[in-house]
Amino acid sequence: MSSSLGLAVAFAGIFAVPTLALLAGFAPVSRRRLDVFAQEGGVTVTPDNGRVLIGYLARVPRWRAVGGAAGWIAGGVFALPGASYFWGAAGYLVGALAAEIGASVRWAPTAGPRRAALDQRRSGDYLSWGARWGPLLVVAALACEIWGYRLWPGEGGPDLRPSTVILAVGGMAAVAVVMWSARRLIIGRARPVLPADLGAADDAIRSRSLQTISGASLALMCLAATNVMWAIQLDLDAPEPFNWILSWLTFGTLLSAVYAWFRVRVRVRRFSPRATT
Repeated sequence: MSSSLGLAVAFAGIFAVPTLALLAGFAPVSRRRLDVFAQEGGVTVTPDNGRVLIGYLARVPRWRAVGGAAGWIAGGVFALPGASYFWGAAGYLVGALAAEIGASVRWAPTAGPRRAALDQRRSGDYLSWGARWGPLLVVAALACEIWGYRLWPGEGGPDLRPSTVILAVGGMAAVAVVMWSARRLIIGRARPVLPADLGAADDAIRSRSLQTISGASLALMCLAATNVMWAIQLDLDAPEPFNWILSWLTFGTLLSAVYAWFRVRVRVRRFSPRATT
């Protein structure tokens, strides 16, 4: 009886979260959801751009939900190294990238002649401060932790396996490549000559896509770094105040993963081009 109960709990743990993610991703686009997105992006909804925004809000979350659910289930069923939520976030990122590739290949807001842009568009024009600089700060935090561990290893010398560090650094590098590739894809997506309302909708869509991919990437990088930093903390013999500093650095990186997923990922920053001369 206990084994059956344990199997049922494990089954529920593997499939409950993906089911909720799919229900949320495939939910119909309500008027309130459209209004919230338009308000955050500084867009006035019109009959023309409303159809574009609804199409985006209906299509892209489905890709993300399917990717996240597949990653979560794969992590649990195949007992992949790391927690299921890590693989769920990785699948979410893959789904978001697939959605942007599909949008670049077969979708445009409307037909029309193309023109050369006088103002160069940069990812920083669409992203919040945390999304832009967060990955570099995570890499710096991990480097400081490793540096401290080399100075003050535990008794008997370093006990941290090099494979743990290599796996984490390799994963962070892979996430960074996906993130930067997605940013270039979204920024470089062709845009024809558009009326003002459709242009504003296009900027809001690019901002949300960039912020989502950057936030998910930052959360994954924080989780990978925290895994190594926590292992270091268990074998660290640093004197005060360095032990206190490195401990809070580890804790801060973990909190940053939560903040990146629940705040940075869902934020929409209004398009703000930098002045050019």
